[in-house]
Amino acid sequence: MADLLGMDPARVGRLRSPERLEYFDPAKIWQALEPAPNCTVIDIGAGVGFITLPFAKAYPGATAYGCDILDGMVGLLTQDAADQGLGNLQTILMQPAAIDLPDGSGDFIVMAQLHHELDDPEALMAECHRLLAPGGTVAIVDWKDEENGRSPAKGRRVPEATIRAHLTGAGFTDLQSHDIYEFHQFVTGRA
Repeated sequence: MADLLGMDPARVGRLRSPERLEYFDPAKIWQALEPAPNCTVIDIGAGVGFITLPFAKAYPGATAYGCDILDGMVGLLTQDAADQGLGNLQTILMQPAAIDLPDGSGDFIVMAQLHHELDDPEALMAECHRLLAPGGTVAIVDWKDEENGRSPAKGRRVPEATIRAHLTGAGFTDLQSHDIYEFHQFVTGRA
């Protein structure tokens, strides 16, 4: 097992739990975005690979990057990708608003259940814009800003209007909301 560097094993267990699929199935993201079989996806805040691993498996001709700021998470994802034989999935230890990839590297960027944890969302949105090829799509999936029995407490949720403002401020256009999850908002924008 990879060094968790202080990661709480209970949290890792929750992130890997199949129960998450009951309310947050990552396949719905790809149904909405319809990626090409040979696209490049950058998963920011990939954690244990809840989004990245099934994507890499479903799209073997695609390239997937799983990026996280926690070395322990990157180690877990790297090991799981190797164990599953996913040579199309690479991992990157990132800085809070910097990912070591060239400009225009991705067709899609996905950030799932991350926006509410960001200290400087504007800087990360600017980095997303830099990383996407022209016409590329950023997809932000985060908890709905409402009391619904699943979303975190007020103060740990981000209103959709705020997410849209962060995206607009970074230069994203064609912002759209996708009503596919009961407990999550799903907002996309184009570079």
